[in-house]
Amino acid sequence: MKKSKNENSIEQLKNFFLTSQSVLWVLLFVITLAFTITHYPGQSNPSYSYTIGDVAKRDIKAPKNFFVEDKAATNQKKNEVRESVKSVYDYDAGLVDRIAANIDNAMKVPRELFAKANEHDPEPTLAIVLETKAAFEEKLGIEVSKNAYAVLHRYQFSSDISMKMKIVLEKILAIGVVANKELLLKEENKGIVLQTIGTRDERIVNVLKTFYSPEQAKVMVRIEGQPILKDLNYNLSNLIVDLCQRLLQPNISLNKNETERRSQDAAAQIKPILYQIVAGEMILREGERVDKVQLVKLNALQEQVEEKDIFVSSTGLALITFLTILTVYLLFIKNHKKLKPDHNKHILFLALGLVLYLTFAKAATYIAQSANPDLSWDISSVSFFMIIPIPAAAMVTCLFLGFDIAVFFTFILALLTSLAFSGNLEVFIFFFLSSIAAAYWIKERQERKNFIIAGFKLAMFNVALALSLSFYSLSQPPDVIILAKEMAFAFCGGLFSVTLTIGFAPLIEVIFDYSTDSKLLEFANLDQPLMRRLMIEAPGTYNHSVIVATLSEAAASSINAGTLRAKVMGYYHDIGKLDKTLYFIENQADGKNKHDKLSPSMSALILIQHVKKGIELARQHKLGNEILESITQHHGTSLIKYFYQKSLNSGNDTVKEEDFRYPGPKPQTREAAIVMLADVVEAAIRALDRPTPARIQGRVKELINDIFADGQLEECELTLKDLHQIAKSFNNILTSIYHNRIEYPDRPQEKKKEKNGIIKDTDRQSAKKEIPNGQNPPPF
Repeated sequence: MKKSKNENSIEQLKNFFLTSQSVLWVLLFVITLAFTITHYPGQSNPSYSYTIGDVAKRDIKAPKNFFVEDKAATNQKKNEVRESVKSVYDYDAGLVDRIAANIDNAMKVPRELFAKANEHDPEPTLAIVLETKAAFEEKLGIEVSKNAYAVLHRYQFSSDISMKMKIVLEKILAIGVVANKELLLKEENKGIVLQTIGTRDERIVNVLKTFYSPEQAKVMVRIEGQPILKDLNYNLSNLIVDLCQRLLQPNISLNKNETERRSQDAAAQIKPILYQIVAGEMILREGERVDKVQLVKLNALQEQVEEKDIFVSSTGLALITFLTILTVYLLFIKNHKKLKPDHNKHILFLALGLVLYLTFAKAATYIAQSANPDLSWDISSVSFFMIIPIPAAAMVTCLFLGFDIAVFFTFILALLTSLAFSGNLEVFIFFFLSSIAAAYWIKERQERKNFIIAGFKLAMFNVALALSLSFYSLSQPPDVIILAKEMAFAFCGGLFSVTLTIGFAPLIEVIFDYSTDSKLLEFANLDQPLMRRLMIEAPGTYNHSVIVATLSEAAASSINAGTLRAKVMGYYHDIGKLDKTLYFIENQADGKNKHDKLSPSMSALILIQHVKKGIELARQHKLGNEILESITQHHGTSLIKYFYQKSLNSGNDTVKEEDFRYPGPKPQTREAAIVMLADVVEAAIRALDRPTPARIQGRVKELINDIFADGQLEECELTLKDLHQIAKSFNNILTSIYHNRIEYPDRPQEKKKEKNGIIKDTDRQSAKKEIPNGQNPPPF
């Protein structure tokens, strides 16, 4: 009793692990935590902290390609660019209009007094006009003496005076007045950018001497005004010149902020001047004193391995690991058709494979660093990673779960392995491409010798990858010795991968109850205990199974499905009939049908029971999931028409159709569907009277159409084209089996026996006797 309880507890625990969704979350967290702990904290960053004059304690080589900035050359280049930038000067095109407006507004104030005077009112006196002097000065923007104001009063602030002032000023400002001409002339060699205020229009000016300084502008007022003012009174002419000189302002000025901004932008465009340090280059030898040039290289090298915050980096590594696995699982693996049955078992297999091969990667880094303690944390710099047999994981996954699953799994494994090597892109590229190629070369043929061939193909492919990555990463002609070492590592990595695959495959078959082609070949041996038992105890079923296997193999070959898998599924699909052999017509040698004494519902129950018994036998003999699929799905949810119709004809009004249907499920794979079709076709053609090629072809087509119409094929991936090819292969095989033979002359005594009914075909007679016209034979 105690033993029974223990067995129940173990069975419950096993069912929990194989069905609970929480197990998958636990696996994800455990893998993430384990990878984070083992791969980041163990990394140590070497120190390259030296000062000029220090003595080197060890040889220091560049662990990888990196660049050193020549800061002096970079700064010199930036200064040259800054000097070449043209200074920006603002041109105030609206200044002349504003001065002209001030002149008009100022003259308007006293002029209005003269405009109000008429024949009854005398012209305003100077004393009265002087009251407007303050307003005049405010609008004009300059102070005016009483004498100057008196001169203007004498000419009644004539509009002609205003016009001449504006003409003179416009001539001067049109050429341009610069505030600091001495500073401007320093830009004569490169010119300036003249930017119009307001519109932001720009033009390059190279001739700078034409611009006036404030002093030159005042002189030019008198020169430009002379032809304009020659007809005026001397005092008035001098007054106009004086007012213009005082009103004159620079309309060109240096924009320091814009010039500085453009200089900085131009300098920022200058890329640092670098020179490359290649992987393996000797930077400092043991015992040497550090000089200035070496210190620059060491500082640059130190920047490459700058210390990181352990907690932040570990958190980032954990998140990358977690999100990578979760994303690939949710998008590509969770609902994958191949992984739906025994989903947790498949995920556990993938998780253990991930842990195992990441452990190999960690062990390789540990061994390499133990052999050379001074080896940089970037172990990939010595290409040691190429020898790690990571592609074996893809090969094993492809063997048991298929090529597409292997590709998704390879992406995760290659990414995590590259993270173990400090996120090196070359590591990811190498392992990802190598693993996909390895999986591809064994996905079609899984014979033992093909493993060896795939191993050598992989080794050569790894060598090509190693050369490609070396040429990509080196800026100088590569060292022949280094290349040879990398090629040797890569070649050995390919051979190690296939060796591990060959070694692990049988172990995984036992632990996870998987079936490879090698295992299926063993089951295809008709000397297996179950097949021998079937041959002895149920020879009719044995013969039926052999023909079904032959039909299935031919049909699978015609549509490029798994031929070996289909054949083995055909051999074992009816092993459940060993439980009650005589209740199936192919085993009734005496012509007596035991179902004649049973009710239709009981007969249907016995027929359905052979599926359950077959499952028990398959699990007892550990036949694998493929054979279990054929047993559970080879009838799908089809109706046992013979006994269902018989029950209806008996007058039973309570007949339920579901009681006469197999429990299913419907075929989920192409191979299972082929076995279903072969099973039905073989049984029906065996019962066919006069099986001529035409009748066989018509019957096969009819049966396949019936199965298709019943919806039994809707959950597998067979297409109408596939069904046509399957029917064609069935016709070829069945026509060959049931072909007409040459009728040999019988001896008289044999004819006599035949007439007396001693020799007869019991199967054919039973079929004729029991099957109503127009109905399919009972599927048993």
